Parts: sequence; C-alpha cells; structure tokens
Amino acid sequence: MDSVQFKKYYTTVKNFLLGPKNKEFLIFLFFFFVSAAFWLLQSLNETFDVELKVPLKLENVPSDVVITSDLPSDLNVMVRDKGTVLVRYIYGTEQVPVRVDYKDYDKGNASGRVSVTLLDVQKKVQAQLLSSTRIVSLKPDTLEFFFNKGARKKVPVKLAGVVETSPEYYLQRVEFTPDSVEVLAPSAILDTITEAFITPVYFSDLSANEKTISMLRPVRGAKFIPDQVEMNVMIDLYTEKTVEVPVFGVNFPGSKDLRTFPSKVKVTFRVGMSRFKEITADDFVLAVTYEELMKNRSPKIQLHLKSMPSGVSNVRIDPSEVDYLIEQVQEENE
Repeated sequence: MDSVQFKKYYTTVKNFLLGPKNKEFLIFLFFFFVSAAFWLLQSLNETFDVELKVPLKLENVPSDVVITSDLPSDLNVMVRDKGTVLVRYIYGTEQVPVRVDYKDYDKGNASGRVSVTLLDVQKKVQAQLLSSTRIVSLKPDTLEFFFNKGARKKVPVKLAGVVETSPEYYLQRVEFTPDSVEVLAPSAILDTITEAFITPVYFSDLSANEKTISMLRPVRGAKFIPDQVEMNVMIDLYTEKTVEVPVFGVNFPGSKDLRTFPSKVKVTFRVGMSRFKEITADDFVLAVTYEELMKNRSPKIQLHLKSMPSGVSNVRIDPSEVDYLIEQVQEENE
C-alpha cells in the first residue's frame, strides 16, 4: 500500500468514526468501560470464598514398602480473602504441592493403615498463602494411606454387572486374561479378599462376541497387580436338535421288567451351535421307577427326564406319555 492509498484509507476511517452518530457511540463506549473498570475495582475489594486445588504428595517411602492405597492427589481448599488477593491465587502461579513425609508417620504400625493429621496439612497449606487469607475448610476431611511390607496372594477375577444376549443367542462364557491377579494389602484386609471383581459392566441384546478392557473394582487399602484385565464375552447361536432316547425301568424286582410302547421317544432341545455334535442321546436319561408305576392308575405313564446335559434348554419329549406293560421275567432255573 503506497502513501496515497494509506492516506485515503486513513481519511475514510477517521470520517467514519468521527461522524455525528459514531462519535456519540464512541463516547458511550468510553464511559461504559470506565464504569465497568470502577465496578470491577469495587468488587475486588470485597471478601469472597474460593475453592483452590492444592497438590498432595507422599514422599520418602522406603523401597521395601508398597503403598496399596495412596493419599488423594489433590486437596480442595476453601479460602476466604479480598478479590484482589484471590485473583492472584486463581490466575497466578500453580500451587506448590503439600508434601507428607512417610517417615513422620512410620511408628511401626502393624495394621498397615496410617492417618495423616489434618492440622499438620493445614499448616503447610497456610504457609503458601498470604497472612490475610483464611482457610475455611479442607476436603477430604480424612487423610489416610495404606501400606504393605510383603503380604500378598492370588485371587480369581470375577464378573460384576449384567450380560444379556438377543433372544436367538445365549451367553456361552466370559473369559478374563489374566484370570487371576495378585493382591497386596495389610493382613487384616488381605484376609477378607477372596475375589477381584471388575467394575460393573452392562451389555444388552448382544449378537456378537465382545472384547474389552475392564478395570478392577478398587478396594480401600488394597492394590491389585495388574489393576485391569481383558474381558472376552463369548456368545453362541441357538439351534434345535432331536435325538431318540430309550425309556428305562428303575428299581424293578429281578422277576419283573418294563416294556413301553414305543420303546424310544424323541427328545427335542435347544443347544448352541458349538455343542451341536457334542450332545447325543446318551446324555439324556428317561427312567420310570417301579414305585411310580405301582401308584399309577392309568394305562399310560407320563415321561420325565431324570438327567440331561448342561447347556440345553426348551427340552420337549414326544410323545410325552407312553403305554407300558410290566412283564414277568422267567427265572433261568425254571
């Protein structure tokens, strides 16, 4: 832009801003900002309460000590002072961490639980603040940490939550990798832990296998290694299968035998595709006891399964009742 163009541009802007209407608007803006600045100064001279986050750190932990539940990473400190001071805390430099020295609390505590004196922490926070600033409250109001000096054991990982499939599928199994984890905790806490539960999961209407990383549900005072596992939810598609199962007589005297018509019945059931070939007629038992028949007053007997394999459902027997005959068996010596 040459000097002629710049001068022309400058003249246009000046004429626009200093026009009758725009001049009044500029005067209004000037007094508006003056009023706002005056109001802000007045407000900052008043007293307010503000919550500050102050980092909290545990230091000088011996190498043979494992902290199984640490102190909170931050303290929520409610402070009271004039606005001009609080602005410095909010927009100034970050708060210096409050340091808790492990050695100050190592009293040979066999329980593995240490309570940190809140008053000591408050004094350290106050030392970072101006003398005019007053601490109104500290949260959390209970500070404690747990440690361990070797006590540990392995516990199995367990499912927590709900896993539901769509109607044509069923839950085959849930696998965890690893399927067990190591837990470290003070002895009193360690004795009460027999399982490690994942944080609750909620799956509904599943129609495919699901794989995800699940965190273990925290236990106060305990530390899980690792603290997360891979969860593999495996589902299978239902199908129907029919087998022919013979009817047996049970508890019959040696001289008597059971004959049914028909001698075999069809058993139809629902089973997962992965077990379709695995389930056979031999896995079902259709038995009629001699005592049942003695009480029966009908020429037919109702059939019931005495045993069936796990993993099958919607079992149907056809026919569900059969004609029967109790035969007299001829002894060999006769």
